[in-house]
Amino acid sequence: MRTVGVVLNTLRETVRQPFYLLLLAGGAACVLATLRLPFFTLEQDTDMFKELGLSFVLLFVMLVGLLAAATGVAREVEDRTAQTVLSKSLGRAQFIVGKYLGVMAAVGVGLAVLGVVLVAAVYYRVKVDVGVLEVQYTHGGIGRDIEAFQARQVGQALTVVRGLVMVFLQVGVLAGVATALSTRLSTAASVGLGLGVYLVGHLTVFLESATRLAGTAWQAGAQAIVAIVPFLEIFNIDRKLAHTILTPLEAGSPGAAAWAEVWAYVGWSALYAAAYVLFAIGLAILLFRRRSIS
Repeated sequence: MRTVGVVLNTLRETVRQPFYLLLLAGGAACVLATLRLPFFTLEQDTDMFKELGLSFVLLFVMLVGLLAAATGVAREVEDRTAQTVLSKSLGRAQFIVGKYLGVMAAVGVGLAVLGVVLVAAVYYRVKVDVGVLEVQYTHGGIGRDIEAFQARQVGQALTVVRGLVMVFLQVGVLAGVATALSTRLSTAASVGLGLGVYLVGHLTVFLESATRLAGTAWQAGAQAIVAIVPFLEIFNIDRKLAHTILTPLEAGSPGAAAWAEVWAYVGWSALYAAAYVLFAIGLAILLFRRRSIS
């Protein structure tokens, strides 16, 4: 119950922060601002809009997670409120876990808000991008024409859902890293290093390739970085599925098979994220136990 109290208190504090509402408003504004933007991609504008929309959601939700996780522990220690909280029979491990779960609860709320905006925007964007020969679907179409077009809209909108889950998993990993960093560093340093982890985590493949031609010392350093930094490219499957309409159709259909394959990949990604978060939070607990808060 004490841990639950920390979770709820962290959630309330995070959603009340000015940056939280500003970032959510900024993310929704970016998605809506590009809703009717032409991409000149020869009937693939909806696919490009999905990719762009997911990128906006990831950017703003990631900033929410990093700022909330970086300020959670560091601010409590700087304001000396951590000493008061921990004096009430609350262990340091419970404090760290509660802080992290509270941050992820706030991330989940923000992601749900932006996710609803993006799903509705994709549903509408399909109507915007209809070709000349498909106008009858939206203007006076009857029977199967209307049903086929609506199924297409739903299918495109559902494609975004697995992307939103991947965003949550990726932000969860970065929030775990930021929580560990905030046990020893300031808020600014934790956010900066968290963004650095994000960049390196998406460049680990290129880092390995570049260091193969370098000396032994560089190779050892690169291998150490790759071993520590999370491999975030595992959460990036937008390019593979951007042009896929994933509708959970009847069992045995190609659409159902593709849908099952996507969610199987999401499940494996979730296992990787959970393993890395456990490592990061365990490290955060270890570092926080060795820190003086008096």
